[in-house]
Order: sequence, then structure tokens, then C-alpha cells
Amino acid sequence: MANDKHKRFAAYLVAVTPVSETDSQPADAVYAVVRQSPAEAVSAVRALVEGEARVAVVGSLSARTTKAINLQPGEVRII
Repeated sequence: MANDKHKRFAAYLVAVTPVSETDSQPADAVYAVVRQSPAEAVSAVRALVEGEARVAVVGSLSARTTKAINLQPGEVRII
């Protein structure tokens, strides 16, 4: 049985770029996402994005930065 108390989370930076300039999304957006894997982070952002867009993990935040901006597990925040 896995111990759910000690799940590892990381803060990923996920970039969203519209496929075409006619999309309703801004030109570019970067989200900070706290999830257990990069794939989960991308899925969380895709759920928020309307229309066609390229969504990719472009980096991560240190634990210190994540704590400083009070980013919580499961949270998705535009940066």
C-alpha cells in the first residue's frame, strides 16, 4: 500500500502558445503548476486552454520559490 502522505510534488512552468494568431488566447502565457509529473502539469493547463494551442513544460520552480509565492499542491497559476 502506497503512503499517500508523502506524495512528491514539483512546480512546473508550462508555456501555452496559440497555433494561429486568430485564437482567443493571448500570444503567450506561462503557468506555474504544482503536480506530481510533467504530464499531469500539461494536462492541467490543457484543461484551462480554449482552442488549439501548443502546451509544453519549459522549466520548473525551486522549492524555495514555490514556497515564497505560496503555490500549493494541485494549484495552477498564470505567471
